[in-house]
Amino acid sequence: MLEQTSQASSPGAVRIDDHADERVGVTALERGLNILDTLGLAEEALTLKELAARTGLSKPTVLRLSVSLERYGYIARERDGGFRLGATLWRLGMAFRRHLDLGPTVRPALQALVALTQESASFWVPRGHERICLFRVNSPRSARSHVEEGETSPVGKGAGGHVVAQFTGRGSLYALQLETEGVVATIGERDPDVASVAAPVFGPDREFIGAVVLAGILGRFEPRIPDFKPIVKQAAATISQQLSGLPAPVPAASGFSYRDAS
Repeated sequence: MLEQTSQASSPGAVRIDDHADERVGVTALERGLNILDTLGLAEEALTLKELAARTGLSKPTVLRLSVSLERYGYIARERDGGFRLGATLWRLGMAFRRHLDLGPTVRPALQALVALTQESASFWVPRGHERICLFRVNSPRSARSHVEEGETSPVGKGAGGHVVAQFTGRGSLYALQLETEGVVATIGERDPDVASVAAPVFGPDREFIGAVVLAGILGRFEPRIPDFKPIVKQAAATISQQLSGLPAPVPAASGFSYRDAS
């Protein structure tokens, strides 16, 4: 709740009570974030009518919030009046990667996975109720699963989604497999034409960081899942050890090694 400040404060000033419930959000801010999430899922710029319909907000509300979002570069207006995401989000995304400093460790591991398996490798991290692809290295083959860096996907679908769900407290149908094998495989779950294998990555204090995912076209990938599981598990273990400041582990029987990327 709000209460008046002491006499030393400016007249009429208010402050948040130290005992206020921190779980209570700010409605206007949440509506603005709703707009950003909706634009992020759209494949092209949205008209005011489309944006209002998809967010469930009134057109006057969208217009009012868009003024502030555009002022700070979070959204931009096309010449025809359509709304799209703004350059500020790209800058923040780059800062997010830079501050985490995951790239120098994760990218070589993904490149090694692709070199060894000829399939596509990616690294996913939790983002609210979703997961987001932070890094991606595509298979050199023309027929491959396709994901862009920055793309989001549901938690709990696909191998990577189950890893994120399990280690962010949501639970997974593959919890036992993750516990016993340290890796999970799914077939046609997120995309009917794609199979995937994923394993968790942990930080210095064993906190969950994200999921390494190897994915490919179903018919080609599925028969090789038993071979891919130890490779993906080893890749995730290598990243975890590197993030913990330890030297890279000796390549296991899987044959995975950073040298595979060279």
